[in-house]
Amino acid sequence: MRVLSAAFAALLVMGGCSPQGSSGPITASHAHGTDATLNCTDTATPLGALPPAVPAWCVTLTPGVDSAIRGVNSWTDEFGSGAVNARLSTSYRVFELGRPHTSTVFRTQHFAQNGHWMVDVAGRGAPLGVYAGAVDDFEIGPNNGGALMRPDAEFRFEDGRLVVEVDVAAGMNSYGDHAWPEIVVTTANAPTPYETNGWYAAGIFGGNPVVACGLPADRLSECRIYDRETITAHLSARSAAGAAFAEGGAPTTPARDAAWRTCTPSQADERCRDRFRLVLEKDAVTLSVNGVRYMEHRGLPEAARLPDELLRSSLYVYFASWAYLGDPAVVRFHWGRIAINP
Repeated sequence: MRVLSAAFAALLVMGGCSPQGSSGPITASHAHGTDATLNCTDTATPLGALPPAVPAWCVTLTPGVDSAIRGVNSWTDEFGSGAVNARLSTSYRVFELGRPHTSTVFRTQHFAQNGHWMVDVAGRGAPLGVYAGAVDDFEIGPNNGGALMRPDAEFRFEDGRLVVEVDVAAGMNSYGDHAWPEIVVTTANAPTPYETNGWYAAGIFGGNPVVACGLPADRLSECRIYDRETITAHLSARSAAGAAFAEGGAPTTPARDAAWRTCTPSQADERCRDRFRLVLEKDAVTLSVNGVRYMEHRGLPEAARLPDELLRSSLYVYFASWAYLGDPAVVRFHWGRIAINP
C-alpha cells in the first residue's frame, strides 16, 4: 500500500465553464509556470469538446442550482435547471484532486451547463511511467489523477441490491486509452490518506471497502472489488474472478455494440452520452447500457464477493473523471442524469 498525502487527496473545490473564455491567464494554486493548459488567451479546445470551447477555469461562474430529488434511500437529478456557466450545487461534494507536484494532472474543474455537467482535467509533460519514483515518502503515477463528485447523502443496499444509474459520454474516441469515467461505491465519505491503486479513482479510498467500474472509450468495461487494502476481484470480458456465470464486457455482439455508442472528435457528446446502470449484489455485478445487459458476473466465490461491510453500511457513490495524460492537454468529461436506487 502506498501512502498518499492527505492534504493533496482531500482538496475540495467547486468549479465550472462555458464556451466564452476570459481575457487573461489563470494562475494555478501552486507554481507550475506558464503552460497552454492554463493560458486562456491561447489554448486548444479540450479533448472531448468542440470549438469554441475553452477550459473551465477560463470563465466566470454563477452559483449552482439545486435540481436533485431526494428520497429516503434514493437520489435523482436530471440537471435540467437551465443553468449556464454554473457551479455544481451545494447538494454535491466535489473533490478536485490533481495531485500537485507529483502528477501532470494538476488542475480539474466541475461545472454545469445546458442540462448536464462536465469536468475538465488538465495534464502536461511526457510520460515517466507508473509509480516511477517516491516523493515525500509516497509513490504515485506522475501523469495520473482526476476529480470526483458525489451526492451529499448516504445510501444503503435495499433488498440486497444497490442500483446506480448515470448518463455519461464514455465512448469518446478522442479519449483513447488515457481518459475514462469511473463509478465508485465505498464506505468512505472522502478520499483517504492511503492509496491502494492510484491508477484508478477507486484506489484513493484505502482503508475502506470499494466496488468500482471503469468505462473506457474502447468499451472494454471492467469492475473491481476491494477490501480495505487490496483488489479481491477483477471483473471484465477477460477476467471472471471464478464467477459461476460470466458474460459480456466487450462490444462483441450486435446488441452490445449498438448499445454503447461511440463518437468521433468532430461529433458532439450527445452522440455517445449513454445511460449506464450498475446493479450490485453480494455475489453479482451487472452493468447495462441503454437497457442492454452489457456485462454480468454472477455467483462470485466467497473470496471475490462484495465485502459484508459494504452490504450493511452507509455508502457514498462517486462519479470520477480520471486520466493518464502524458501531453499538455485538457480533457473534458460529459456527464448527465444521476439516479441512485431509482
